[in-house]
Amino acid sequence: MIKIIEIENIKGIHRKTFNLDIFPNKPSLLVAPNGFGKSSLATAFKSMNNRRIILQDDDCYQCNTANLPRIRLQYQKPDNSIVNVEATNTTNSISTEFDYFVINNNTKPRGIGSIYGRATASLEIKDIVLIDRIPNRIRFDYSYRDLQDRFGSNSKVLPNATVALSNLTLMQKISELYQSLQRANGNRINAQINAVIDQINLQTGSTQILTDWIRDNQLQELKQIDYLNNLGDLIHSFDLGYNSESKCYLVAIQLIWMFNQNPDSFKNACVFNNYRLDKQEFDTTLADFNSTWQNIRASETGGKLIVKFPPAVSISNGQRDILTFISMLFKAKRELKKDANILIIDEVFDYLDDANLTAAQYYITNLIKDYSSRGKRLYPLILTHLNPQYFKNFAFSNQKVYFLDASTVQVNPSMTTLLRNREHVSIQNDVSKYLLHYDPGVINKRAEFRALGIRELWGEANNFNQYLTDQAQNYLNNQPYDPFAVCGAVRVRIEEIAYNKLQSQQARDTFLAIHKTRSKLEKAEEMGVVSPESHYLLGVIYNEGMHWKDHQDNVSPIAAKLENLVIKKLIRDVLV
Repeated sequence: MIKIIEIENIKGIHRKTFNLDIFPNKPSLLVAPNGFGKSSLATAFKSMNNRRIILQDDDCYQCNTANLPRIRLQYQKPDNSIVNVEATNTTNSISTEFDYFVINNNTKPRGIGSIYGRATASLEIKDIVLIDRIPNRIRFDYSYRDLQDRFGSNSKVLPNATVALSNLTLMQKISELYQSLQRANGNRINAQINAVIDQINLQTGSTQILTDWIRDNQLQELKQIDYLNNLGDLIHSFDLGYNSESKCYLVAIQLIWMFNQNPDSFKNACVFNNYRLDKQEFDTTLADFNSTWQNIRASETGGKLIVKFPPAVSISNGQRDILTFISMLFKAKRELKKDANILIIDEVFDYLDDANLTAAQYYITNLIKDYSSRGKRLYPLILTHLNPQYFKNFAFSNQKVYFLDASTVQVNPSMTTLLRNREHVSIQNDVSKYLLHYDPGVINKRAEFRALGIRELWGEANNFNQYLTDQAQNYLNNQPYDPFAVCGAVRVRIEEIAYNKLQSQQARDTFLAIHKTRSKLEKAEEMGVVSPESHYLLGVIYNEGMHWKDHQDNVSPIAAKLENLVIKKLIRDVLV
């Protein structure tokens, strides 16, 4: 668990401490308004190499290189021990615990000057280097005839392992089992394998007869041999056309022999095999997303694997964003190799359309599953200015939301209790009608409020409305205020203004009978009363602040909006 992230003197952040408690292997959405410093947080991680922080001059706080950068993480390890690691301009202990990678916008402006005094500007998508160094093209050194000679007189039963060696996915998994390959060549296990081979060589008959005999008499012996069983079961899990579990174990024996004959050659061949698999998977994925007429693909250039993009004007913004995101996600997967890994996605998701956003989340989910299945911990930190509670951009099943600009504004506990109990059968209709919306009628729910632990006086609408008014005045006068009360005051006042403009009692009764503020205003407009556009726009305030959801930060999103100077002016125009 990442408990704390602390950043000093990087871009727009002088010094900020984020107490987060971020769990591994689940999407973590870090929400903050534009201008808060989300990109500064991304810059902090992007500026680290394995030894220290290296900042561009304009990424130093206030562009002053004397403001020395620092990043500190407090981390709870799987054994529950707590460690503090940090990076500065001279040191980096974070890299001993974590790999880290940042994905952000890859589009940059490009200007072209002219000797005639004219200049042009355009957008370009930077090439993405997926792999800095393409591995040497080393193939598996496999000789079927040599291994037949080693097997002995009944070597005709030995299947050709070329099919297995040609399967990129299988060999990628084999490359994670070097220890099994090595230990399977130990004296004890080697003797067990040779004992089975000796028994096979004593038999007579055709290849099929020998294969059947191994199945009936020796397969269980093979399955009891340590390390060999891991390899044999893995090969058998692939449909390679061997059509026999016994043959899969005989292929496993050949791989053990190959590896231990020349471990370095075998490993180098695996490295090239894994590169081919990665490139194949990337090309397939990129093709799935590339609906443009441009031939965008990965190409081997100068010993590197690079994705080259056309000018930004040649493809749509949506295509640009998803194709660059998929490319960067591929690169991240190759670079995040430690047991604990941090992946920061800087506002990329905020600008994807619905289809591409769904696809991007699908690939993030699969990436998490891949790391989790290998016993690794991935921390995907998705930086966004969109509150997922209200903007349904994010649909991860197990996402967790953190508000970076967590508010210290205090909410009256009785207001919290009221909102939590607003659907209680004893008060539901009256609370909605007389307290959370405008209605000139009179109620007395003091007894019910007392029973629910809500301030008893608020059971009468005039007392509750006075509380809303007082808190709204505190807000406008820069005094401590209850943000939910301010939201309530705005809603009630907007509805009251429209109600008072209606001329007939019938029209007013119709207005009061309508549910939801926007619907009320629209009905009033049908009856000749047009509300200012700002009364609709403030729905982001009065709709958000009239509900309470447990197990999440309800206060920070509302407080952030209320502190916006434009929002404050709109509210002042309504209330004053």
